Amino acid sequence: MKIQNPNKGFSLIEVLISLTVIVTALVGVISLATASISSIRINKSKIIAANLAEEGLELIKNIRDNNWLNYKRQAGTWLDGLASDDYRVQYDKENLLVFDNAPLKIDNNGFYQYDTGIDTRFYRKVIIQKISDDQIKVVIEITWQESGRSNLITAEVRLYNWLKEI
Repeated sequence: MKIQNPNKGFSLIEVLISLTVIVTALVGVISLATASISSIRINKSKIIAANLAEEGLELIKNIRDNNWLNYKRQAGTWLDGLASDDYRVQYDKENLLVFDNAPLKIDNNGFYQYDTGIDTRFYRKVIIQKISDDQIKVVIEITWQESGRSNLITAEVRLYNWLKEI
């Protein structure tokens, strides 16, 4: 008579196959988590850059609007402070700043500017081009380095002297 052992163990091959399946699943989960975290970081930077570009456009529009409020509405005066050139712009300045390719800084209040705070990876360039006496083209370029790649977001607007006085 043979006695059969009901508590048979796993063979070495079964253990190796189950370990391979588990490791493959873990590698997939870790890769997905890493890619998601990287994507979140890149998208956060894109949102910041898009908002910095929009802020730049709004600050240029504000200069044009202030000219109008000061009754500078003729072809020669509505563009005061908006000559064709490259500039920097800052939320708490009334005039454009000379372009020098300096990075934006972030202060303790979370505001981006050039005076105080910690350097960020973002650079903002304002390009103004006069199209005619009653039209300019404004391009804002936000550049930054991330994960070894150069990134660029641009925003463009055409401003018109539609409030001109004859």
